[in-house]
Amino acid sequence: MSKNQQSNDLEELNYHFNYKEIEDIWHIMICLSDSTFSSPNISIGVNGTYMISCEAIMSVMNTLISIDFCCMRRAYSDAYTLIRKYRDDLMQYLFVLSVIDNIKGLTEEELKDIGLNEETILKIVELDFLILSSGKRKNDVELAIESWIYNELESSNNSSKRKEYFDTSKYKKYLINANNRIEYIMEHFLDDMWKKEDRKLNNYVHTNGKKYLTDNYAYQINRKQKEDELIETLQNITIVFLSLLSIVDSIKMHSSDYVDALDMGQEPVEDSQYWVCPAIVEYMNTKLDSNLLAYIQDNEQNGMKFLAGYYK
Repeated sequence: MSKNQQSNDLEELNYHFNYKEIEDIWHIMICLSDSTFSSPNISIGVNGTYMISCEAIMSVMNTLISIDFCCMRRAYSDAYTLIRKYRDDLMQYLFVLSVIDNIKGLTEEELKDIGLNEETILKIVELDFLILSSGKRKNDVELAIESWIYNELESSNNSSKRKEYFDTSKYKKYLINANNRIEYIMEHFLDDMWKKEDRKLNNYVHTNGKKYLTDNYAYQINRKQKEDELIETLQNITIVFLSLLSIVDSIKMHSSDYVDALDMGQEPVEDSQYWVCPAIVEYMNTKLDSNLLAYIQDNEQNGMKFLAGYYK
């Protein structure tokens, strides 16, 4: 999406950002909202086919606007509470995405026994649908995700699912256990950052001290310092999210150049299907530790180009 289109979207919202750093993150999220909309994750549950598209990203875009507004009003305690929502929603998105990607119907052995040809394709599709919709082969976390998808998680009957799986610390634990590359990234690059910001956000949400109340007062002597600290927290959370998303599903970060060329009836630039959204490339190359960025480039699974050097 072009900068002009992004600006038009903000005009429609009648909102003008007060902090460029927050607006920069908003631009990243609007790029992700486009790419997640065009590449949804689809599975089958007891109520039929469902998909995860751009819902979480669209939500956090509005949260970023609210954070900017609270910061401008010097309501820093409110802003930090919203930053925690921003973090939790993004981590939940990664969790749901990872679980859905791991849901399987027919096994490789079953597919081999049936054989893949024109005559068996319909049978395979039918069997896969029956297996997935029955839920008989799904584990507890996959069934919990279905409850979330169908808006049934809030029911008292699903309290055990909420307690077992739906909490940011549990999202993090699941992602680490499900993917050794994420485990490596967290252990070697992001764990200290995560712990620092997690403690800070908990302090504000639970008001662990009088200062977390008085930080919501309009009058602040050290306003610039407080704004810088708040923006740093928001940036750190964004760094964690982009780093993990690049491992969970790097295709979600793709640039629109390839599809735009096809839509215009033009021949796409060679390898442009592997380009990453420019706003993301710039942010990751500016904010991420160079060793972390190199690890991501070497270990993402789809051939996407994260290094700024690819685009020179």
